[in-house]
Formats: sequence, C-alpha cells, structure tokens
Amino acid sequence: SKVMLLKFLGDFLHSLVAQSNLLSMGGRVFSYQPQGNITGASHGSFYVTVGTAVRRLCVWESDDPITAKAGQLLLPSLLVPGSGSSVSNASIKFSFTLAGEEYDHIGQAMTLPYGLVWRVSVVISLTQLFADINDAASKMLAYTLTAIAVLSVAAGLLISYLVTAPLIRLSHQMEEVA
Repeated sequence: SKVMLLKFLGDFLHSLVAQSNLLSMGGRVFSYQPQGNITGASHGSFYVTVGTAVRRLCVWESDDPITAKAGQLLLPSLLVPGSGSSVSNASIKFSFTLAGEEYDHIGQAMTLPYGLVWRVSVVISLTQLFADINDAASKMLAYTLTAIAVLSVAAGLLISYLVTAPLIRLSHQMEEVA
C-alpha cells in the first residue's frame, strides 16, 4: 500500500543517515518531487493519513524544523504545476541558520525509472561537523604549547650550564693557584 511504501522510503533514508554518521552531526536526508511533496525523509513525518486517504506533506510542512526550514528556502526552486518549466539538474546549494546553528544544504535532481524526477537533499549541521575539528585543533594547540614550554625550560637549563660551567672551572683553577 501507499503508506507502506512511504514508510519504507523513510526508514531507508533514516538508516542511510545513521550509517553515514550524518545523524551524529545533525544530518538530514529527504527526497521530494519537483513540486515540493516529500517522498521520503530521515527525520519527521512526511505524510498524513486522513481516514483511508494518504497525503504527502510538502517539504516546508515537515514537523522536523530543519527539514521545514530547508523546504522554505527551496520554495523558489520548486516547479509550479502548469508553468511549463522543467526540472533543472543543477545542484541546489545554500546555507542557513536555525536556533543558533549553521546548516549547509545540497540537493540534486535524480531521474528515476518511468520518468519520475525527484530531488534528494542532504542537510548537515556545520556547527556539529566542525565541533570535532575545533576540539582536535584545541588539543593540538595545547600539546604544542606544552611541548614548547618544556623545550624552552630545557634549552634555558642547557644554555645556563654551557655558560656557567667554564666560569665554575675557571673559579676552581684560580682557587688552586691562590
């Protein structure tokens, strides 16, 4: 049935996100028709049932706030039925901020069998993506500064020994002469 197919697509996209580590980075994957109807989503509901009827939600209607925000920004690129325009194969890239986090979006058109054209979009949180990189950079900086401090102390001790050792020898020799 239509509900089972939609649930299968959602489960597939959710497992795709989980396996690719996008989930830990606040990632989202969703597919939609050129008019904006969601055909599958890794997060949130993308269809509603009213009695026995199933209606797919539009991207901007998603109950997942990240998908909905991306959908709002996708509105200018969607096809208006009967407009005579065609689906572009160009990638759709943009960034947005939601609740203080920065997100990056990339979408690509796919032509499926039987002339179906869907777009697949991936949204990742740049804040979470770069958190690990920033953490590693901070640790590397701390280790580097510690190493520089230890080497500076060692170099200072070595230089002081090299300067004072001849003076101490000279002092001992002068005591022997006197």
